[in-house]
Amino acid sequence: PEDRPLEVELGSAEGVWLFERATEDPTRFHLGVEIRELIVDKANAEARRRGLFGTHVRSVFANMSVDMPRLFPAGRVSRFFLNFPDPWWKSKQQKRRVAEEGLISEIHRALLPGGEVYVNTDIFDIALESLLLFELESPERFENLAGSWSFLKANPFRAMSRRDQQCRDDGSPVWRLGFRKIPLS
Repeated sequence: PEDRPLEVELGSAEGVWLFERATEDPTRFHLGVEIRELIVDKANAEARRRGLFGTHVRSVFANMSVDMPRLFPAGRVSRFFLNFPDPWWKSKQQKRRVAEEGLISEIHRALLPGGEVYVNTDIFDIALESLLLFELESPERFENLAGSWSFLKANPFRAMSRRDQQCRDDGSPVWRLGFRKIPLS
C-alpha cells in the first residue's frame, strides 16, 4: 500500500525475516524480492496462511540486479535489507555477486531521503566488501550508522532471518552494517 512506509528485503527466500518484521512493526509494508519463483509462491502461501498477505507482507519474483527500476520508483522505499547475500565462495562464481556498485546506485535511487539500508552476513570478506562499496565508493551517498568504517554492535531489529537464527544457535559471528541515504545535492 502506497500510504505506508515500505521495507524491502532483497533475496527474501522463504520470508522468515518478512514475517518477523511484519509482527515487529505492523505499521509498515514488508516486500520480499526473490529470484526463485517456487520460493516466492511458498512465501506468499505462508503469508496468506498467517493473514498477512497483501496487507503487511508480499513476496515478488524478480531479479534485483535488473528489475529494481521497474519495481521501485525513486524515493519510495524507507529501508532495504540484504540478509546474508552472496554465498558465492569460488572465484569463478564472483560474477554472481549481488552487492555491487550498480545495485548500490539503485538502492540509493529507490530510498527516500534519510532512508536506510542494512547488510547482515556471517562471512567477513563479504562484510568488508560491502563496507568498501558503501564507504569508499559511495561516501557522498551513504553515511555509516555505526560511525566511519565500523560495524553495528547488534541487530537493531528483533526480526531474524533463518540464517541469523542458525548463527545465533551455533555461536557464529554476524557482521552487521547500517547506512543512511544522504540526499544528492
